[in-house]
Amino acid sequence: QGYTTSVLVVLLAVMMIYRWHKQKVKNLPPGPTGVPIFGCLPFMDTLAELTFTKWSKKYGPIFTVHLGQTRVVVLNSYEAIVEALINQGDKFNGRVHNFFTNLSSNGHGILFIEGEKWRIQRKFGTRALAGAGVHGKTYEQRVLEESAHLIEVFRSKDEKPFNIEVIYLTPLIFAVANVINGIIMQEKCEEGNESLIKIVSILNYTQRQFIFVVGVFFMLLSVIHKNIKGLNILILGTENFGFIDTKVAINQHEKDHDAAHPRDLVDLFISEMQRKRPTFEKTQLLYFLKDIFVAGTETSTSTIIWALYYLIRHPEIQDKVHREIDAELGRDGKLSLKTNLPYTKAVLQETYRIRTVTPLAIPRRTRGDVNLMGYFIPKHTEIISNLWWVHNDPEHWDEPDVFRPERHLDTNGNLVMLNRVIPFSIGPRNCLGENLARIEIYLFLVSILQKFVV
Repeated sequence: QGYTTSVLVVLLAVMMIYRWHKQKVKNLPPGPTGVPIFGCLPFMDTLAELTFTKWSKKYGPIFTVHLGQTRVVVLNSYEAIVEALINQGDKFNGRVHNFFTNLSSNGHGILFIEGEKWRIQRKFGTRALAGAGVHGKTYEQRVLEESAHLIEVFRSKDEKPFNIEVIYLTPLIFAVANVINGIIMQEKCEEGNESLIKIVSILNYTQRQFIFVVGVFFMLLSVIHKNIKGLNILILGTENFGFIDTKVAINQHEKDHDAAHPRDLVDLFISEMQRKRPTFEKTQLLYFLKDIFVAGTETSTSTIIWALYYLIRHPEIQDKVHREIDAELGRDGKLSLKTNLPYTKAVLQETYRIRTVTPLAIPRRTRGDVNLMGYFIPKHTEIISNLWWVHNDPEHWDEPDVFRPERHLDTNGNLVMLNRVIPFSIGPRNCLGENLARIEIYLFLVSILQKFVV
């Protein structure tokens, strides 16, 4: 009985401390109470975006939750996201620091750094990924080359049906990876290599779950059991990814370096290193390359697959796409970014909307105390943006669960880029590779549909 009483006293004390901790910040956005230690984690559904949407209906478009011991403010409307990430973008451009992010970045790269180092590296990355000053092939040429190879792989199936998931696990993902590798370091991934697939599979899981303690648990479990070899490559060892020895490639770049004729991102980075610019050193380059490769491979591949999925599910829409491509290109015409395919682009916009690859984006962190739409948010508060709800809010999307490309076209059939479609997030920390992703997704999809019915 004495033991039971002691336990109850301790639990009561923890609860009181927990409640005091929550209430000591005045004018914090309201939200569910949760329980001591675990916060609201026990009440989360499998898909966090659905849980946040449910809570938003009770507490409003800005609300506070505790995920474990972490205070999180959720932005659950387009207006709240714009106000925070654009109108006050400089105050919301920090990154979350936890076990996963520290293990993944070690203070380097581009995804999880912040402050002056992030500003310098972001400026460099924007220029480098735009191809500024790089000699050689354009993005368009690289994607079309990989698309041609992909088409040959498809032709080898001899017109027999095959599973899209199998394609996801082999040629398509390697085609996307090769585009990225070609841009950053002039290297290729070898097809049939299962470890790259495992890296991307882990990323797909962790990018949606790493804000939860259970996500970290499962990653650690994978390392302990050594049943996912690629995890060490993804998080612990930046020296290899896509089965390319990154250090060897960088060393070779240093030997062959010609500052007047940079071939890729690595050459541009080495030029900055030779100028002794702050934050430009080899460890930073290793993590930078890993971040770009990891962030760009799975997201683009998934979007292409979802677009094909919806075209298979809606043959009438696929027929419209084929008729547009046939009218503009034919089966043997030369595809380019200038090819006028508004309906096909509308299909992609609808894919971005209905299947948001990163529904909660990458969490931000306030860099200082902030006042947002009447609420006070303290410094170092984690911020989650529910992009999924922006794309599925029935007040702005008629029948949001229906795949309808026409919603992205005007009465004359011209493409309309609606500002509420934000799959790459918005503001100063939106996806660095958005332009590249849009180019390769569009060109890969059209290349496939120009030659095949799916």
